[in-house]
Amino acid sequence: MSSLLRLAPVTPWNTGTPAIHGPALTGAAAGKPFRYAIPATGERPLKFSAERLPAGLTLHPGTGQITGCAAADGQYRVLLKAENPHGQAEKEFDIIIGKGLALTPPMGWNSWNAWRRWVDDAKVRAAAENMVSSGLAARGYTYINIDSCWQGERGGKHNAIQPNRKFPDMPALSDFIHGNGLKFGIYSTPWVCPWGCFKEEALAEWGGGNLTGCSAGPMDPAYAHDFTKEYGKYVGMEKYEANDVAQWIEWNVDYLKYDWAPTDPVCLERMGRLLKNAPRDIVLSICTAAKLADVEACKKWANLWRGARDTQDSWNNILVTGFYAEENNLLENWRPQAGPGGWYDLDLLALGPQFNTKESTTPCKLTTEEQITHMSYWALYPSPIFLSCNLANLDDFTLRLFGNEEIIAVNQDRLGQPAVRIKETRRQAFASSKPQSENRVHARHLADGSMALGLFNLSDHPDEVTISLGDLEISGSVAVRNLWERKELGKMEGQIMLAVPAHGAQMLKVTRHEK
Repeated sequence: MSSLLRLAPVTPWNTGTPAIHGPALTGAAAGKPFRYAIPATGERPLKFSAERLPAGLTLHPGTGQITGCAAADGQYRVLLKAENPHGQAEKEFDIIIGKGLALTPPMGWNSWNAWRRWVDDAKVRAAAENMVSSGLAARGYTYINIDSCWQGERGGKHNAIQPNRKFPDMPALSDFIHGNGLKFGIYSTPWVCPWGCFKEEALAEWGGGNLTGCSAGPMDPAYAHDFTKEYGKYVGMEKYEANDVAQWIEWNVDYLKYDWAPTDPVCLERMGRLLKNAPRDIVLSICTAAKLADVEACKKWANLWRGARDTQDSWNNILVTGFYAEENNLLENWRPQAGPGGWYDLDLLALGPQFNTKESTTPCKLTTEEQITHMSYWALYPSPIFLSCNLANLDDFTLRLFGNEEIIAVNQDRLGQPAVRIKETRRQAFASSKPQSENRVHARHLADGSMALGLFNLSDHPDEVTISLGDLEISGSVAVRNLWERKELGKMEGQIMLAVPAHGAQMLKVTRHEK
């Protein structure tokens, strides 16, 4: 059976009866600008309403955007409603003020795998428009983030990093993104010069010099560095984080990807403290070499941390970044540290049309089965889900991959308990250098008392993957639902067994059977 047939169709987002999607909660700080667009499908126009909003917040009935500034800390149980001539949808939703940001893994789009150094204002605007027109925003994808290569020289009233000529009006771009019900993210580094491109490439592409980071001047000897001084991959003596944060606040930035290696706790605290004290909420994501030894600093100052390689659309990359990283305990040891407010980041999804040239992208090189495995593992782990592709060229398969509300719901589950590897099976033949069978089962508890399972077949051959209910610490029988197919598999006793294609995955929801 082909992968396309195994993925349930995605209901058109702007037809039929209303349905409200997205997480069951969101976090923010009191007294800072609040923005949440209710993700909902259904024939437009929809009329939105909400009961029991915190003081200081209001809802626009036509757009579903909740804005304002919450007056006081607290947990507020809000009833969201959406209606059209076909019917009405309701959803209980917690707005939690004063307990931090990113209470579920952030979801959205990042420019890097799609456009590399060729990102510009028009491409970012197109991503925002296509996030809405594809229906992905209606299913909870929220952020539109510019990665490296937006930077020009330092200047302006804050003596901060200014955009290069590819971004002529950053405040207008921010307003455009927010006007579409989305949030705006940006990229920087504590280094003198970030990753992204060399000086010669910047000169050829937009007439710029070296990219600019949050420091300048000669190397600060207080910081270790792994990269050559000539390319600016070091922390400089002159520190400009406060200047740059002031500029980002003026641009109404909602998210910062902060990228350097080694990822030290001192630079992290310097930026993290500024953001926590800023007059607006800004999610902080750090990469690319977060170390477990610095976990307390990561949890205190950042919302996302990453210590893995960049993703690419190759099967080996997905194996190494996800599954084989467990074998050296990289991911296993981070799992107990992750949860609401702080997440281990497996990096951007290498799915959908990937970068090719300045004006074109190319289809994903992963097979359909490998793409399902990639999405399943990131959703289940759970990792932040950031698409990084040309959203204008999504085919039906890719929309099914990105838009399955039941897979998204597992990733966004409010309990925030990371998945654990329950079982691993390998069989090796003398005549072959590759395992003839290699499968794994991962599981996580969900807030409703059920359990999400990922059945992964990493071998080159189809296989049946089995897990006993005893291994899941479940007695009796269970009701099993296939989340990718969005269909009930019925009652199972003793064990769960399912055929999984080579390099493929199945995602299940398991509920103790009601007698």
